[in-house]
Amino acid sequence: MNAWSADPVPEQFLHGRTALERQGALVFQAKQCRNCHSLGELGGQRGPALDSVAVRLTHDQLIRQVIQGGGNMPAYGKNLSPAETTALVSFLATLHPQGQAPAREAARDVALHEEQSKHPETQP
Repeated sequence: MNAWSADPVPEQFLHGRTALERQGALVFQAKQCRNCHSLGELGGQRGPALDSVAVRLTHDQLIRQVIQGGGNMPAYGKNLSPAETTALVSFLATLHPQGQAPAREAARDVALHEEQSKHPETQP
């Protein structure tokens, strides 16, 4: 395992991000997520690389993983404020290959489709 990484989050993960997503990158760095996780092949190797984490986990799953932990990851719910958690997850949700959509909750898509079917007048 690599020791703590003071290297900044690689620029390719910051380009075109919102203020909230950039704040999440700062949380990622400040809370030393890179001790265990890598981005752009830099950082720890104890946990999985996060370059494509948004393809593997939905937004809700990212929140749960950060707060509750699981597997080899400790829970951070007591170590992050709600604002830090929101920012961090917003950043993590951007980590997917260009042109590939992030993971989505299939049940949510079905529920939204059913709701739209009930109210077609709200369709564009």
